[in-house]
Amino acid sequence: MVAVVGLTLAGCTQTDPGQAVSTDQGSSAPEPGPTTVSVPPRPKEIKLDGLDPCKVMTKEQLDQIKVDRQRNLTIPDGRWKGMPHCTMDGGDGKQFWTYDLTLVTNEGIAPWFDGKRPVDAKLVDVGGFAAAVYKGAGTTTYDCGTSVDVANGQQLAVDFQPSRNQYTQEQMCQMSRQAAGLALQTLQAPK
Repeated sequence: MVAVVGLTLAGCTQTDPGQAVSTDQGSSAPEPGPTTVSVPPRPKEIKLDGLDPCKVMTKEQLDQIKVDRQRNLTIPDGRWKGMPHCTMDGGDGKQFWTYDLTLVTNEGIAPWFDGKRPVDAKLVDVGGFAAAVYKGAGTTTYDCGTSVDVANGQQLAVDFQPSRNQYTQEQMCQMSRQAAGLALQTLQAPK
């Protein structure tokens, strides 16, 4: 799965044009639109420096998204080189999936909307925070990611990828958004 993460992240760091779209509270699947988006201010800042990505979600939250295995990794190359990363595997006995949770401390979510990445992206709200929901440009059933604007130059990125193409793009984006929302809850919980 590390190779898949590398491919997914490598694809997100190329300079091919992508598409950004405006805020839409309805469907979770990205749709084509304009290439610039104004990211609204966040309700508060949540710094990700020094955190363990595999401890961002509680056991109850992992049970809720049916994750039963976690592995701490570091992004080996690309734009997010050196960022702490947690690969979380799960399933329901019939289907299997992976969530990749990355604590990005070298850029915010604005690059998802600048048209320089090969993605289709949409601005959404996750727990009161602006977030980018994105997928590979022109794809419909590979994966979906959600990156939440948590601090200046930082984002909580959660990618969902099924082992087989048995989900619609909207379902994959909903699962990514749900996991990002759960992680955001933990990050805001009193310590």
